[in-house]
Amino acid sequence: MTERDADRRSPRSRAAEFARGVALSWRIFQRTIGAKYRKSFLGYFWMIAPAMLITGAAMLANEAGVTNPGSTTLPYGLFVCIGTLLWQVFAEALDVPHQAFESARSYLTRVHFPREAIVLAQLYESLLTTAVRLATILLWLVLASHFTIGGALGVIVCFYGAVLLGLGIGALLMPFTQLFADLHQTLKLLVTYGLFLTPAFYQPQGDGLFARIVAANPVSPLMTAARDLAADLPLSTPIGFAVALGGGAAAAIAGLLLLRAVAPIVIERMLLGGR
Repeated sequence: MTERDADRRSPRSRAAEFARGVALSWRIFQRTIGAKYRKSFLGYFWMIAPAMLITGAAMLANEAGVTNPGSTTLPYGLFVCIGTLLWQVFAEALDVPHQAFESARSYLTRVHFPREAIVLAQLYESLLTTAVRLATILLWLVLASHFTIGGALGVIVCFYGAVLLGLGIGALLMPFTQLFADLHQTLKLLVTYGLFLTPAFYQPQGDGLFARIVAANPVSPLMTAARDLAADLPLSTPIGFAVALGGGAAAAIAGLLLLRAVAPIVIERMLLGGR
């Protein structure tokens, strides 16, 4: 039975297989996360270490007068940390669908099982790392005397909105990144340096070209909203925030449906030795 034949089932059979996939994904996640951090002395610290290093460098540059972010609604260190951690959350969620298929390549073409299980297992890890990063932000808010229940809930919504947005875009692109290695490398390059095209370190003013590019970044409204809500201020970009959340949810649903539909084709290409 080929992958395409196995996928031709009644809705009830597909629902039952999806339920099995969810159970299998949880077992895969438990084994993966345990093996990943069991031999690491610092453990979950590595989830926030890159953002902490970037934040420290940005603070030193600001104190030395190298950068001029202008007035910020939060202490500058917290301002940068929220932006960099949120971008990191988005970037990792963006790579979840591709990495799920890539890491399972050795057995994906040999064993038939619910394909969504490997994506869900990777997604669980992304949700866990997001929770660790959120705990860091909330602790900093407490130490900076900016913590409020409403603000904390708003920051949580923004971070998990970034997960949805990244997952949706990544799932929509996964068939192409699996088939064309150059596209995946281009995407990695854009994600690596795309941080500098967001308001992570500054809030561009005016209506110049750079300000328009930053505003067009789909993650920018979530960064701005997270800072506004953390500072207990009204949203400065409510429409952009709503579009980012709604678009992220819609993209995640559409992307996962597309991923399920094209998985047999991608796996057949793997069987043929292609990408």
